[in-house]
Amino acid sequence: MNLNHQRDISQGSLARNIWGLAWPITVSQALFLLPGVYDALWLGQLGPGAQAAAELTMSVRFVMISVLMALSLASGAVVARYVGAKDQDGANLAVLQAVILMVTAAGSLGLAGLAFARPLLTLAGADATTLPLALRYARIIFAGLIAMEMVPSLGFTINAAGAPSVMLRMTLLSTGTLLVAEPLLVRWMGLEGAALALIGSNGLGMLWGLAVLIAGRAPVRLDLHNLRLDLPMMGRILRVALPAVVQRGTPNLTMSFLTRLISSYGAPMLAAWMIARRTFAFVLIPSVGVSGATPAMVGQNLGAAQPERAARSVSLIARAALLVGGCVLGLLAFFAPQIVTLFSRDAETIAASTHVIRFLSIGQFCFVLSCVLDAAQSGAGDTLSPMIINLIALWLIQVPLAYLLSQPVGLGVDGIWLALVLGWALQSALMLLRFRQGRWKLKRI
Repeated sequence: MNLNHQRDISQGSLARNIWGLAWPITVSQALFLLPGVYDALWLGQLGPGAQAAAELTMSVRFVMISVLMALSLASGAVVARYVGAKDQDGANLAVLQAVILMVTAAGSLGLAGLAFARPLLTLAGADATTLPLALRYARIIFAGLIAMEMVPSLGFTINAAGAPSVMLRMTLLSTGTLLVAEPLLVRWMGLEGAALALIGSNGLGMLWGLAVLIAGRAPVRLDLHNLRLDLPMMGRILRVALPAVVQRGTPNLTMSFLTRLISSYGAPMLAAWMIARRTFAFVLIPSVGVSGATPAMVGQNLGAAQPERAARSVSLIARAALLVGGCVLGLLAFFAPQIVTLFSRDAETIAASTHVIRFLSIGQFCFVLSCVLDAAQSGAGDTLSPMIINLIALWLIQVPLAYLLSQPVGLGVDGIWLALVLGWALQSALMLLRFRQGRWKLKRI
């Protein structure tokens, strides 16, 4: 495939353009999430304690990398506008400044994670049993945070430029390396081997992606001859990114808080939570992949002064994502007992995982709709509205209910699952209401 080829998605068939973006994003998403599922399988060989340690580490990591998620989202929105307006120099400059911001942020967060690993993991819910394991795993992950995060961050930005094939190849290289490396390293080094396999495989993908941009084999180029700080361009990216830090950080911080609540019910329940989260993430890849076409369709069509075409594309993407999501969630709920046995040999963990998956399936259907509408608003450069909606749905509804229903009301861990479903349902309803107001069509960035 010639990476320089780029379809003009501001013209022609919506369905064809969406499909052209969605299929490589879907495959990339599968390859990107496969390591998490594969990692869970091998951690399962080491027992519930190792799975719990990894989940605690990842809950801390997800809160920390909200900054990087926001930067990639903002960079994609800015780059898409330049691409839609046929301004190649502006798009190239935006990518260069985005990479500088991403590397600086990832390096700083990694150092902070190394310095404060113990208090962060304790705050996340690690007890005397899981803390030593979690520290061994977390220190390696934080040391290699740049490698871990540049593949998705860089890939999202290039996707918005209309070239998802670059991220596809980055993740293909990373995943292929992991499939070979993790079994060898886990057998040789145990828990540390699992972490090193994740870091090393993502590092290779990151280096390949940067090489493609430097060589000019993508619609946007990383011009090292023009390597400099452009404060006005950085300012444009950061103005979009700042609300998105809260927007992305809110669900990540919510998951960290919930992980702490769940950890009080023991390592098997925490392991079940990890299995359920990674299973949902993997089976919803087709829906998330379809929704991944939204930022490019919205951003580039707004850049080409076609807001109604952007709106029609979001409607089509939402219907496709919900149809696919409903089918796979139904199948997952039916076959949950068979699926979770792949991740654990512990009878208590298997039973808990099956229950969690079946309970949360309806909430995940609402979550699919939220993903599409969130991407539409963010692709237009409106990160403030999703931020406010996330704060309302998650911190005014989901988190308080999780505590109240599980402890004072006495529903136990089922109170947490019920709160999750109610929070996702409210979030999707508010996102839909905001999208239909149409103010995103007038957003300037």
